Amino acid sequence: MLKFIGSGSAFNTKLGNNSAYYKVGNQMLLIDCGSNIFHRIKENNILEGIEHIHVLVTHTHADHVGSLADFIFYSYYCHGEFAKPTVSVYSVHDVKIEELLAINGVIPELHCITKKFQSDTQYNLNFCKVLFEKSSHVEEIPSYSIELYIDDKLIYYTGDTNSLKLSLLNPNESSQVYDYVYVDTCKADYEGNVHLSLRKLSELVSRDLRSKFWCMHLDEGFDRQEAETLGFKVVTNEF
Repeated sequence: MLKFIGSGSAFNTKLGNNSAYYKVGNQMLLIDCGSNIFHRIKENNILEGIEHIHVLVTHTHADHVGSLADFIFYSYYCHGEFAKPTVSVYSVHDVKIEELLAINGVIPELHCITKKFQSDTQYNLNFCKVLFEKSSHVEEIPSYSIELYIDDKLIYYTGDTNSLKLSLLNPNESSQVYDYVYVDTCKADYEGNVHLSLRKLSELVSRDLRSKFWCMHLDEGFDRQEAETLGFKVVTNEF
């Protein structure tokens, strides 16, 4: 459903920072824009035919927003009509993305459009519905997962997390049945891990549900074959 520009964790430079996108006509939805994502977008001409980009920000770690300012400046000065904002950035209030962009010289409402959302509230974009939910990641900064409704498909994208909400694990007890679940998964497995290990994921998710779960944000030790043998899907970079 979603296409991936990068599918790696912060240090898995071979796979690139985890970032997904979806195109509808001349608009594009982009989830996060980590340190090497702008380079990949530009090198692979992903913006061809796109007039406006909607960026959803899960949290402010560099591997999720590290090249967002560059991407905004490029879109403002070099893509589409000169000096016209073509990027809208959406985040929850406490993520403070405007402050981070300002440090990098981006002026909200001039270089881009910024919109602050409340968590656990559904918002309508032009071609999809979006809801941010708080996720369990690190204490220092807030992090959010994203629920998307696109083309009659319900999607859950965890961002960075070390746990899963119950409705993902027991869909029979929830009114929401997800078609795709994209989940932060790593091989690293230790006490206090701020990401979700493959071992823990396999303990949480029953075998009959695993075909809907797509592992992403993969660390260097992640074994794709092991995950697929366990019944999970694993995302693949488009480029």
